[in-house]
Amino acid sequence: MIQVSTFEELIRQHYGLALYCMPCNRWGEADLNELVETGLGSRPLSETRFRCRDCGAIVEKQLRPPVPRLGTAVGYI
Repeated sequence: MIQVSTFEELIRQHYGLALYCMPCNRWGEADLNELVETGLGSRPLSETRFRCRDCGAIVEKQLRPPVPRLGTAVGYI
């Protein structure tokens, strides 16, 4: 079983956290290392809200699993 309920666990399991603002139709990526460095590493993902930098709306979160690699090629899912 893979546990990815905090920012530290996302980093440990090589997951990413994408952020989507519906009003702006804009995607971004959370800087997980910065969140851990500022003391938020053990914060539960389910209790964390992000706001869009452009319009201030609360954004949707999307977990992104590690991208498989074959040699030097990158596989996409």
